[in-house]
Amino acid sequence: MKYLRYFIFFLVVSLNTSCEKEIDVDLPSHDSKLTINCNLLSGEIPEATISHSLNSLDPISNFKTLSEAAVILFENNIVVDTLLHYNNISDDDWNWNWYNYNAGIFKGDYIIKSGKNYKVEASHSNHETAFGETICPSNFIEITEIDISGLKIDSMESYMEESAYSYYRTGKVKFKLTGPLNNDLHYFISVFDEDKEINAFGITSQNQLIITEEKNISEDGSIYPSQSLYISGSNGNLNNVFTINVNPNGPWGYEDDITDGIELRIEAQSDEYFQFKQKVIDYNNSDGNPFAEMVFLPNNITGGYGFISGGAVQKTIVP
Repeated sequence: MKYLRYFIFFLVVSLNTSCEKEIDVDLPSHDSKLTINCNLLSGEIPEATISHSLNSLDPISNFKTLSEAAVILFENNIVVDTLLHYNNISDDDWNWNWYNYNAGIFKGDYIIKSGKNYKVEASHSNHETAFGETICPSNFIEITEIDISGLKIDSMESYMEESAYSYYRTGKVKFKLTGPLNNDLHYFISVFDEDKEINAFGITSQNQLIITEEKNISEDGSIYPSQSLYISGSNGNLNNVFTINVNPNGPWGYEDDITDGIELRIEAQSDEYFQFKQKVIDYNNSDGNPFAEMVFLPNNITGGYGFISGGAVQKTIVP
């Protein structure tokens, strides 16, 4: 009798688990909306990407380029610029277009100003007009006391041609950052080569805000060298010397032009944009992970999706 009860129990379970029931779910249709992503930086021209949203069940994963969209920039409610579409990736770059989508970029020629209210409005024949507004903050941090006395030109004999030499820059460049920090802003210090020929830069500083900031610490626990450094918002004053190590371990690639400048740059971003970028990182990290929590990206676009923000840039070119 005991075995009979077990047999009946497993039979019932098997019959129930083998049954399938189809349920029709009437999902609402997706109303595609414009997406605007734009970070306006004072002292620079406006740039924005304009695309559109997709249904989460859409089998197409690429976003169509909306190159014919009309994009207008307002400053304090007055039209000051029209942004035009440019392809930022060549159409014949099959490697990029195979693995990614290219929405291009919309650019203007108006110089963004600090303390002004800006609105970016996008319209398209197949979509509702969308817009976003922001205020560009002021950045009072200055780059001063640049010292290039430690920068020198070095050379190495060519492996390809006997008695031929290739030249590159090496050594140190020092500079100072001074000014009041804003608790509502995030600061990014970076260095670039104008011709994009140098990839090996390392910025160092003894500022405690930088040394203890987690974003400046690499995976192996080291802090330096790094091509960019981060300072979180603070109400204190910045008065610190920074040192750039140029090609500290020898050349990564020889320079065709050793006379081009090195760009020192400090960018101040609003806390809203900083948090948005963090969410984008979380979103990308969760892609393809079935155990990751759902990530919702912030949206401050009226009539569409995306994010608009304002920032400030201070930069100088080391000769």
